[in-house]
Amino acid sequence: MSGEKDTIVNIRQSEYNRLMNTCRRMDNINQTIQSNTNSMAGQLRGELNTRFQDIQRRHDATRNQISGLSDDMQRIERTFQSQINAQAREFQNNIESLYQELGSQRREYTEMIHQQGENFRRAMDAQYQELTSQINDIRQEIQEKEENERHIAGQWLSDCQNYLQMIDSHYRHQKFKPGELAHLQAELNMVQNNLDVGQYQAAITNAQRTFMKAARLRMSLENLELEWEAHLEAAKCNTTELIATCDAQKTCRFTFETEEGAEEIAGEIDFWTHGQLSKIRSQAAEEMKKLGAPNDLTLDDLKASMAQSQQWRNECLALSEQAKQAIVAAQLRNNIGQTIEAALTDAGWDVTESVFEGDDFRQSLHVKLKNLPGDEMVTIISPMPGPNDTIQNKVNLSFFDRSTSDEQFRQSRLNAITQMFHDEGLECTPPVCTPGTENQACTDYERLDFTKVKQAEVSKQ
Repeated sequence: MSGEKDTIVNIRQSEYNRLMNTCRRMDNINQTIQSNTNSMAGQLRGELNTRFQDIQRRHDATRNQISGLSDDMQRIERTFQSQINAQAREFQNNIESLYQELGSQRREYTEMIHQQGENFRRAMDAQYQELTSQINDIRQEIQEKEENERHIAGQWLSDCQNYLQMIDSHYRHQKFKPGELAHLQAELNMVQNNLDVGQYQAAITNAQRTFMKAARLRMSLENLELEWEAHLEAAKCNTTELIATCDAQKTCRFTFETEEGAEEIAGEIDFWTHGQLSKIRSQAAEEMKKLGAPNDLTLDDLKASMAQSQQWRNECLALSEQAKQAIVAAQLRNNIGQTIEAALTDAGWDVTESVFEGDDFRQSLHVKLKNLPGDEMVTIISPMPGPNDTIQNKVNLSFFDRSTSDEQFRQSRLNAITQMFHDEGLECTPPVCTPGTENQACTDYERLDFTKVKQAEVSKQ
């Protein structure tokens, strides 16, 4: 037998499950999250109203700008604009109704955005078909009136120029459809060339084709503008709820059912998870900062932000379970130390020092025992990852024998300890010798210096 032994010691799985199941949070996490979310929602509502005002200003500006179109095209455009306004109002009303219960309808919110986008596209497709029909009617009326082809071509060119200018002025076409407006402008330059060389029929046909493409582009941009705004709001809502969840997790209390009754323990989730809560909270704050200056963000960026915030939220909520496991494991380390003391008391051993490494309950527990002849023994009980993301404890036994170097002497203590583990309902793997320590007492005397153990540098996060 060697002067150092390692073994894994755990409470029985049934007892572990009992402790985990009887450990309950004393606060209402969902209620706290909702309260925290509501307190932060005012600013978001103000930002949302401002963005909807921007949408309305865009619609007002485009309505004013159509005055430069021909009479027939103004009539068509007014009908088109009315359809856009109606869709935008419905979009706004749906968002505002869901916004009243921020944090409780993430799935409904996302589905609403998708459904509203589909509704908008169907409405715009129908309007596009109507626009095509009306333009054909205009063409027929023009032919029947036998108006001058040069004048007709010039009017179509002017309408197209005004329409493209309206898109350029009031839509973020480079953000959502980069290069498409420039392509239409190039087509319009060809119309101008047709007009300059007297090819009036070609100018009319090409101008009508370009106008239809421009109308389709505007429909797409209008939908993308609204969809982008909705996803920006959803991303901000998700991040706000994430921050609220982190704040709700910051301080909590657990109650454990023990033989002596219920025992209340401060959760301190950030402490027990080595700063994971603070890390997520910091990431959420950075995400909100990014969403606060969103002009460079694409629609895919906003969708990714929503997904990332949801992932962080799930991780945040899981931290209370990790903290609970860490608390149970720390308590078990303390219990193991007491069990070892109880196992050796009758043989004349007493605990002379007991300290957590770095004076930190999350770390290893060091227990020093001594008998009258001066023999010493150090037990180091260390947390380590267990199966299924649980925490288990490794027990290292170091024998510093001075009165004798008898293998039977060391074996008798080891047997007494392992037997006590079994008697206490603990599960213990067979002790394994540390390589290089066979048939001798432990010589790693630094383990006896508990001052260093207590002052050891460990992460406080």
